[in-house]
Amino acid sequence: MLRRDLLQFGVVALGGFPLAALARARDVTPARRARAKACILLYMDGGPSHIDLWDLKPDAPAEIRGPYQPIATSVPGIVTSELLPHTATQMHRLVQIRGVCHQETVHDPAVYQMLTGYKHISSAGNLKVEDTDFPQMGAAFGRCDRSPAVMPKVIELPETMKMEARVLPGQNAGFLGGSYDPFRVEITREARLVKPDLALRRDISAGRLTKVGSLVTKFNDQLARLERTAELDRFDDYQRQALALLSKPGVQAAFDIEHEPAAVHERYGRNRHGQSVLLARRLVEAGARFITVYWGKEPQDWADGKGERVANNPWDTHRNHFPLVKDSLTPRADRALAALVSDLAARGLLDETLVVWMGDFGRTPKIDRKYASRDHWPHAFTVVMSGAGLPGGSIDGRTDRHAARVEEHPVSPADLTATIFDTLGVDPGSEIRDARGGPRRISTGRVLERLWG
Repeated sequence: MLRRDLLQFGVVALGGFPLAALARARDVTPARRARAKACILLYMDGGPSHIDLWDLKPDAPAEIRGPYQPIATSVPGIVTSELLPHTATQMHRLVQIRGVCHQETVHDPAVYQMLTGYKHISSAGNLKVEDTDFPQMGAAFGRCDRSPAVMPKVIELPETMKMEARVLPGQNAGFLGGSYDPFRVEITREARLVKPDLALRRDISAGRLTKVGSLVTKFNDQLARLERTAELDRFDDYQRQALALLSKPGVQAAFDIEHEPAAVHERYGRNRHGQSVLLARRLVEAGARFITVYWGKEPQDWADGKGERVANNPWDTHRNHFPLVKDSLTPRADRALAALVSDLAARGLLDETLVVWMGDFGRTPKIDRKYASRDHWPHAFTVVMSGAGLPGGSIDGRTDRHAARVEEHPVSPADLTATIFDTLGVDPGSEIRDARGGPRRISTGRVLERLWG
C-alpha cells in the first residue's frame, strides 16, 4: 500500500477530519523555557505609517510631521498619535520597537521577510509562491513545537493576503509541505464567520468513533510489521490527536463567536478586523498556539469629498493617505488592539500570550506633494508587542529627528522571528529540512532579551 493510500484511509476513517490542520507533536528540539503559551500576530497588510501612529516627530517640518498631534497615554512621558485614543489607554501594557528595518521597498519581498525572517532571493515585485519558499513563522513553529494538540495549533484568518489577484509569498508552510500550512478560518468582508466543521459527523457516535480508532490502530499495527518509518510514526501521532479532538466539544465551541456579549463585539469593533481579533482571543483560550490575523479587505466604507466610494487598499496608502488612515483604517486597528490587550489582561491570559502588531514596512517621512500621501519606507518603522511578561510602557530603539533612519538598537525581521520563537519555547536555532533535504535554521536572528529588561 502506498503511503498516500494510508493517509487517505486515515482521513476517511475519521469522517473526513482535516488531519493536515492538526499540530505535529515532534521531538525535534530540546525542551526550552517558554515565556508564553501562544502568540497572536496582527498583520497590517500594506504597511502602516509609523510616523503618523507611533513614532511622531512633532518638532519636524510640516512636510514631515503631518497633521496629527500627540496625545497623552497611560504612561507618563510617553505620547502617541491622536489617531490611537483606545490604544493610548493600554500603553502601560505595550512595548514599541521603533528600530525595525530592512531593505525591501516592494510589498512581495517585504511581506515574505517580515513573515519568515528570511530575505527572498528576489527583490522584485509580483513574486510567485513557490514550494521552495521558507515557511511562515507560525508554520515553522508548528513544525518544531513539541506540545500535544488540543485543537488546530497554527491558524490564519480572515483570509490569505493578496495583492490584486496574486497571493503574497511567505504565508504558507513553503518547503515543509502543505500538511504544515496554517489552518485557514474565513471571516467574510461583512464580518460573518464561516465556521469550520471540526465536529463529528452526525452519523458517527462517540462509540463508533472509538471503534474506528481501534480498527485504525490494528491496521497500523499490521502495517508496522511490514515497514516502520518515521512518516508512519508521525501519522500515528496525527490519528491520536484527531481522535482526541473530535471527542472534545470545546474545540467546535471556540468558534461560537455569536455567544459573546454584544458589548464585547462592540468593544472589538463590528467589522472584519475587529471580529477576527475577537475570534483570535477565543481560539487562544481554547488552546490554539499561533494565530495570524491578516488585515483583510473590508466593504467600501469611506467616501471622498464628492460622496463617491473609494477602493479600500488596506494600509498601502499611496493616495488619500491621510483621510484613509484617519477615517477608515486606524479606528478599526486602534479599537481591536486595545480591546485584545485589555481583554487578555482581564482574563488572566496576557502574561501567557504574546501579541505582535506589525506590517510590511513604514511610510516615507516626507509627504508626497502630488498625492499628499506617504510611500513605502523599510529603513525605519515600528513593531508593537505586548504580553508574555514584557514590561509594558517602554520604547526600544530610536530613530532620527525625521523617523527616517534607526539611530539606536536596529532590529531585523530575523530578530523578530527569533524573539517570537524563543518566547514560545522553541529554540530559534532549531533546524528544519528544506526542499532539497538541507538543514535550515528556523531563524538566523538574535533574541531581543533586552525587551524584558
